[in-house]
Amino acid sequence: MKEFTNASRIYLGSQGLNQEWLEKAQYALNSSNLKSWTAGIRFSQVPDMITSYLKSALLNSYLNSITQRLGEMDRDLLHKAHVIYCTDDRGNIRDLSLSPDVSERVDNHVCRFVMDLLDQGNVWEDAVRWYWNHSVIWTLEAMSQEFELRTLSCMSERTWSKVYSKTLCYANAERFNSLFNIYAKNFVDIYMQSLQKEYLEPSRYSLVFYEEFLGLNAPVMGVQSILRPRMIQEKASYLTTFSMAMYHQLRKVVAAQEFAIQDNRIWFSANLETPSGSSSGRVILKRENDSLIKPCQDLIKGMNDETADVMDSICHLWLKKSTSLQEKIVIHADDILDLRGLRRQKNGHGQRGGYKAKWRERIAAHMDLLDQLWINPTGISSFTLEEKAFIISKSKDLQDTGSKGDFKWEVRPGNPLVRDLRKGKRQTSILSKRVFELDPYRQAYEKRAARYFSWLWRSRQSRGHYLEPIRIPTLLNAIRLEYQRSRSAKIIERFEKMMDTLKDKEIIAGWQYDRIYKNGQDWLELKLVVEPPQTIIDQYAKIKSATKPTKPPKLAGSLNNLGEQLRKERLRRRLTQMQAAEAIGIDQTTVSKLELGRRNPDFQTARKIQQWFATASF
Repeated sequence: MKEFTNASRIYLGSQGLNQEWLEKAQYALNSSNLKSWTAGIRFSQVPDMITSYLKSALLNSYLNSITQRLGEMDRDLLHKAHVIYCTDDRGNIRDLSLSPDVSERVDNHVCRFVMDLLDQGNVWEDAVRWYWNHSVIWTLEAMSQEFELRTLSCMSERTWSKVYSKTLCYANAERFNSLFNIYAKNFVDIYMQSLQKEYLEPSRYSLVFYEEFLGLNAPVMGVQSILRPRMIQEKASYLTTFSMAMYHQLRKVVAAQEFAIQDNRIWFSANLETPSGSSSGRVILKRENDSLIKPCQDLIKGMNDETADVMDSICHLWLKKSTSLQEKIVIHADDILDLRGLRRQKNGHGQRGGYKAKWRERIAAHMDLLDQLWINPTGISSFTLEEKAFIISKSKDLQDTGSKGDFKWEVRPGNPLVRDLRKGKRQTSILSKRVFELDPYRQAYEKRAARYFSWLWRSRQSRGHYLEPIRIPTLLNAIRLEYQRSRSAKIIERFEKMMDTLKDKEIIAGWQYDRIYKNGQDWLELKLVVEPPQTIIDQYAKIKSATKPTKPPKLAGSLNNLGEQLRKERLRRRLTQMQAAEAIGIDQTTVSKLELGRRNPDFQTARKIQQWFATASF
C-alpha cells in the first residue's frame, strides 16, 4: 500500500502538497493509463536494457560453468568452436572467452526470448507500476510548478489523473533511462536467481542448458520453448498451530514479557483473561519442585518473540506427528531451526551438515523457559489447579548421547491446552512459515501482527468476513506498540513499515486504511482493512461452519455462478479481493461473500461485475 517514505512526506509538505496528493498519485494509475503506458514502455528502450544485462549474465555464467568443469580436468570442453583461451608456460588455462562471431547469434536468441518473457503474465504492468511509484516526487513537484495549487485542488479526479499521467510522460530521457536501468538490473538479478534455482542445480546439465539457451548449439526445438523459469516468489508454505483463545493470550504475554509479581506472591505471573471471556486464568513462571520458589528474572530476560516461535513449532510438530492427545513426540533443535528456514553449515567436505552450536543452544534456552510455564485456568490461587503449559523432558533415546542428546526432547502440550483442543471449534489455524523467518528482535512487531492476523482470520472463518475493518488501537494493543502523541510520526511510520513488510513477505495479501488521515489523532480513529492470502481463504473455505447458513436462492442463467466466475477472473488478473472490489466499484466484503457462495448479487452489483468482466484485462 505505502510506497513512499517519511522523507518524501516531509519534502512534499514543504512544497504545500499534502497526503491526499500522494494517495491520488497512486490511484491515478487507472486501467486506461495502465494500458497506454504499457504499450509505450513495450516499444521503448526497456527491452533492450533487459536484453543487454541478461545476455551478459548468461554468458558470464556459461564461462564460469566451463571454468568449474576445467577444474575437474574435463579438457574436452576446450574443443568447442566458440571457446577461445590461452595457456601459460605450465599449460594452465587463462583468458577464457567466447569467439566474437557468436555475439550476433546470441543477441538474436536472447532478444526473442526477452520479448516473449515480458509479454507473459503481468510483467509489463509491473514495470509501469514500478516506474509510476518511483517517479511520484518528481511528478508532483512538476505539477505544482506548472499549475497553481488552488487550480489542482479544484480539478476532478479524472482530470487530475490525466494531468498527472501527462506530466509523467514529459520526464526527460535521462531520468527515464536512469530509473529503468535500475529496473533492468533488478529484473535480471531475480531472473538469474530463478534460473539457477529451477534448472541449474545439477551441474552436469548446466553447460548443455546454457548452450541451447544462448543458441550456441542451435537445436531443432529451442530450449526456450520448454524451459521457462517462473519469475515469481516462492509460494509461502504454512504451518498448523493452535488458535484457542488461551493459547493466543499465552503467546502474546510470552512474546511481550508481560510477567510481573502479583498479589504479594514471590513468583512471576501474567493475566490470560480476555474482555470477551473466551480465555481466563493466569500463567505462572516458576521452577518445579523449587522449595524457595525464586523469581525467574533470568528466564524472563531470555523471553521474546523467538520463544513464541518455538511454541508454534512445538504445536505444529505435535499436531503433525502425534496420534493421541496424550502422546509425546521427539523434537530435535534442528527440527525447529529447519522450520525457520536457516541454512545448515558446511562440513569439512563442503557438504551441508548441521546447525551452529549457538543456534541449538538458543533453542534449548527457550525450551527450558517453556518448561517453567504453569497455567492456572481459574486464576484462583491454588497449587492443585496449576498445570504445566508444556510437558518437556530430555529425550531418552540412547542413540543420541553427548552434545546431540542435549538438544533433543520429548514434548507435548500441557493439559490446559489439550482440554481446549478437545472442544474442537476453531482450535487450530494456519500460520505462514515466513513468520518464523522474520528477525525476532528487529521485526518483533511484524511477528506479533502476523500471529494476530492468523488468529483473527481463523476466528472469522465461519462468517467469511475476512475484510471486516480492524480499529487501529485494537491492532496496536495486539502487537504491544504503545502510541505516544509526542512520537506519533515515528510510530505511524513504524506501523506502516510493518504492514508493508507483511505484504512483501506475502503474509498478507494487502492492506489499506478506510480513509485518509491528516494527523496522529485522526490516525488513531482509522480502521484498517487487511486481506488474507488466497491460500488461507481457500483452505478455510473447506471447513464446514458449525451453523449451517441459509443457502441463497438460485438465480437464472450465468448469475448463479457469478461468485465462482468472479474468483477465477480475479485470480487470472492477479488481483487481491481489495483490488478487484475497487476496480469493480463494490464493497470489499461483498467480493468475499460472493466468492464463498454466501451471498447472491443484487441487480446493480451483478451489472457492475459483468461490466468489469467486459473490460480489457491486463
